[in-house]
Amino acid sequence: MKNDDSSEYPIIKSTKLLENYLIVNLQGGDTFQGSIIGGPSVFTNYSEDMIRRMNHDLGFFIDQEFIILYYQSLPVMKLHDLTRAGILVHYMIYHQLLNTDYVIKQNQIMGDQEVLTESPDLEISLRRQNTKFHHDYLIEKKLFGAITKGKKEELLNYLNIANEEFEYGVLSKNSQLRSEKNLTISGITLATRAAMEGGLYPEIAYSLSDIYIQRLEELQDIHEVKKLMEKAFADFAERVHTSQIEQYSKPISLCQNFIFNHVYENITLSQLSELVQLTPNYLSSLFKKETGVSLSEYIQKVKIDEAKNLLTLTSSSLSEICTLLNFTDQSYFIKVFKKFAGVTPKHFKDNPVN
Repeated sequence: MKNDDSSEYPIIKSTKLLENYLIVNLQGGDTFQGSIIGGPSVFTNYSEDMIRRMNHDLGFFIDQEFIILYYQSLPVMKLHDLTRAGILVHYMIYHQLLNTDYVIKQNQIMGDQEVLTESPDLEISLRRQNTKFHHDYLIEKKLFGAITKGKKEELLNYLNIANEEFEYGVLSKNSQLRSEKNLTISGITLATRAAMEGGLYPEIAYSLSDIYIQRLEELQDIHEVKKLMEKAFADFAERVHTSQIEQYSKPISLCQNFIFNHVYENITLSQLSELVQLTPNYLSSLFKKETGVSLSEYIQKVKIDEAKNLLTLTSSSLSEICTLLNFTDQSYFIKVFKKFAGVTPKHFKDNPVN
C-alpha cells in the first residue's frame, strides 16, 4: 500500500462496499518495508435496506442475510476516531505526534488526486476545440423561473427549446442511460428548489422529488427517462400554480400535506382532526367550505392521481395498485377511478392522458 509519502501520515482507504481500512506504512530509510493494516470498520450503522440496495448495485451473488450479518458485525468508527487510532499507531512507530485535522486533510487531498485523473482544464479545452457546449444558462433560468411562477405551458416551451438547440453535459463516461439519469436528478433537484420558491409546501416538494427520483432509477430506457423529467417539471409547475390560487388556512394545508404523504395508508377523519386539533364535524365543514369538495372526495382524488402515476410509470398490476392504495375492493376502486379519470384503469393504462 505504498504511496509517495508513505510514512508521513496514516492512510484511510474506503472500499466500494463502504468498508474502511487504516494503513500505516513502514519505512526504513529509503526502503518501503510493508504496511500495518487495520480493519474493516464502517463510519455508521447501515440499514438493512441500504445494504440490500448496495448488494444489488454491485451485483453480488451472496446471500442477503449473510451480507447483513457481516455489516452488523463491523465496528463503527467515526472518521476522527479512526484517524486518531492511526495517529497513535504512527506515533508508536515514528515517535512523531501528528495533528488530526492535518491527517484528514492529507487523506482528502490524496482522494481528490485519485478521483481527478484527468484535468478539468483539459476537458474544457477539448470541448471548446470541438464547439461542444452546455445548454444556454439563460434558457435554464427561464425554464426554472416558469416553475417558480407556476406556468406549465411556458415551462414546456423553454424545455423544447433546450432539447432542440442545446447539448446537455455528460455525467457518466461509461453509460448514456446513467448520464441521462444523473442529468434528470440534477434537473429535479433544481425544480424542487424553484417550486419551493414559488410557494409550494416544502414537504410536498421534497416528497415529489424523492418519488420521481425513485421512479427514475427503475427505468431502463433513455426515452422514458426524458419523458419522466418532463412529467416531473410539469407536475411541479402545476402544483405551484394550484398553491398560488388556493390560499388555504393552516389546518387545511396541514391536512392536504398529510394526505399527500400518507396516500398509501388508510386515512381517516379522526386522524386528521387529531392532527389539526379540531373536532371532526368542524374540520369536515371547514374543508368543504375552503376547497369545495368533501374530505373523502379529496382523499379519493389524491389516491386516483397516484394510481394514474403507478399505471403509467410502473408495471404494477391493477390488483397490486388497488392494495397499495388501500382500496379493499377492486370493483369499488375501478368505480372511483372512473369517477375522477373519466375512464377505467385499463383504458387509462392503454391510452394514458396528460
